[in-house]
Amino acid sequence: MRKMTIAAGALVALMIASCGGSWPTEQDINNSLSAKVQSVTGDWTGFSQGTNPVTLDFKLQEGSNGQVSGTGTWKEGNASPAVPITVSGTFQRPALSLTFDGIVSESHQVKGVAQGNYTTAGGISTTLTLTGTGYTRDVAIVLIEK
Repeated sequence: MRKMTIAAGALVALMIASCGGSWPTEQDINNSLSAKVQSVTGDWTGFSQGTNPVTLDFKLQEGSNGQVSGTGTWKEGNASPAVPITVSGTFQRPALSLTFDGIVSESHQVKGVAQGNYTTAGGISTTLTLTGTGYTRDVAIVLIEK
């Protein structure tokens, strides 16, 4: 048992030494989180709760002058299957504005618009406004970069 404790202690010491001898500082953590929200390029998910919840899964690319675009899927409640969507918008840090085309909500073909400030790795809590012919619906949604 004593040999196992000594071996475990030696392993921990070796791991600390290989990492530069210290744990990340608060500043290191803040810098890492800040770097994450510098760009919106990558895989994203969005979800709502309550009756008839929605799920978005999409991938964004950043272009020039803050333009963003992408593709993904939209799924509403127990509707099957998910439908393909396209995404367009802008990112002028921290403001992110997205338009989702191809959404089908409650059997209506609609467009979704969401805006928010991307300032934390926890994502953006916002309202997704769905509009179509004779149809409007606001959905409280969270958008998170994976």
